[in-house]
Amino acid sequence: MDREQEYLLKLLGAFLRREVPEVWQELDWKKLMGQAYIHNISGILGYMAMTYPICPDGETNAALRRMCLDTIMRYANQGAMVEELSRLLAQKGIDHILMKGFILREYYPVPELRTFGDIDIVIRPGDRAKCDSLMREQGFQAKADWEPVFSYIRPGEYYEIHTEIMEVDVSDKADYRGYFREMWVHAVPMGECRYQFEPEFHFLYMMTHIAKHVTGSGAGIRMYLDVAAFLRHFGGELDWDYVRQELKTLVLADFANVVLTLVRDCFGVESPIPLKPVKEETLADFLEFTMNGGIFGRVGRDSGINSLKNQSRAEGETSRVSTLTRRLFPSAKSIETRYTYLQDKPWLLPAAWVHRLIKTRASWNQHTQEARNILSADKDTVQKINRLYREIGL
Repeated sequence: MDREQEYLLKLLGAFLRREVPEVWQELDWKKLMGQAYIHNISGILGYMAMTYPICPDGETNAALRRMCLDTIMRYANQGAMVEELSRLLAQKGIDHILMKGFILREYYPVPELRTFGDIDIVIRPGDRAKCDSLMREQGFQAKADWEPVFSYIRPGEYYEIHTEIMEVDVSDKADYRGYFREMWVHAVPMGECRYQFEPEFHFLYMMTHIAKHVTGSGAGIRMYLDVAAFLRHFGGELDWDYVRQELKTLVLADFANVVLTLVRDCFGVESPIPLKPVKEETLADFLEFTMNGGIFGRVGRDSGINSLKNQSRAEGETSRVSTLTRRLFPSAKSIETRYTYLQDKPWLLPAAWVHRLIKTRASWNQHTQEARNILSADKDTVQKINRLYREIGL
């Protein structure tokens, strides 16, 4: 990592712990702001610069101040919109679970500084038609209607309405989709028709969700800041023996150990679970992978690398042609959550390929570029990333 990345981590830790940050000299503030931007934490950087004399340049300070205030205004308004939608869902008798960023932000020192691109809401499968009618009545446009999730947009708002919260398996080591399909068992009432997850279940979901992003393209530092904020909020209140046992069931105990070590070392938040030593080189490589990739790990990484590494992890070989073939003609198992008619009729797979081709026609140019990227992807880079995955328990 470079000095700007290191200092950004120092600032995030000080923000979370409500401490006066160290002041570092001779920093490239343009670069520092760029790092905050790709991880969607510009508002926090701006808040720290507004609150403490960490930046010597007046013009840069003014820009940082604007970033902070703009973030607070935007997400305060967005929070009010979510509350209104929750009220409307309750009026219609639609049970719903609020999750992820909207809940996690309450554990931050300044909730409005925890940004989110979309709002995730879970409903029961039987309420899909009723919920769809409500969203359209409210002026939302349906952006996508894959079977486990509907996406809705209108100016300034983007919602993903789920009937499942784990649409893919992180690996073949456990039945992640089946495990999280039991989510309603772990939903706690928070008002009329409104729920949120038991904190133990929420933590297990966070670990699995991060693992899914890491094995996909990457997870930015904000996801680990969420873990730190969660731990500071709940501390020793949870049944951590239960959590440890369930992490073993999910085959994520080693990965969680790495995540909690990173949270401790970067943000100064101690783990409620005893930690095993992690090699310094492994942790450094993982942190570099995290910081360089941005919020979802896509900065500076083409889609061909991601596709090739996922295929090689699944099949034990790195083949560009095989990867491209599987992207064009995926297996029934890999797409049955989106085309549920495949779950008991796998012989309909050719029809699903045609269905998929039609559904994704708006992004054909993107898929064409991905095909080019796959055929030109660097195998050495793929092998290096997969080696890191093995070292962090994935």
